Parts: sequence; C-alpha cells; structure tokens
Amino acid sequence: MEEMTRNCRLCQEPMPPSPFMTCPVCLADSEKVKTYILKNPHVTPEKISKETEVPLDKVSNMVKLGISVK
Repeated sequence: MEEMTRNCRLCQEPMPPSPFMTCPVCLADSEKVKTYILKNPHVTPEKISKETEVPLDKVSNMVKLGISVK
C-alpha cells in the first residue's frame, strides 16, 4: 500500500504522515508566534516576524489561515 503524503498548510512543503496539518518546523514556528502574541497583544506581523525570527510570509500565512492563539 502506498504511503500518503500531504503538504504543510504553512510552507506547502511535502510532509510525512502526521496528525498535525503542519510540518514539525512550522509547528514549532507557530508555537513561537502564539507565545509571542499572548505576551504582546496588538503587535504587527512585521514585529512578530522580527522578534520570533519566523519569516514574515509564514506569519502572514498564519494570519490568513486564522491560526488561533488560544
């Protein structure tokens, strides 16, 4: 039987089977962003990107996809 692969919701790179919709790197990045936003509400995506060292396009994609900080 062929193993099913899918693409990460954030970076669109192929990823191994997982219960998560994001690859391990993007999962870690999203946790960094969520933690930063919880400590610093009302901050711009540019500031989030700079402070967390997560690329701006990935932060913007998180916002677009509605990744929650809850």
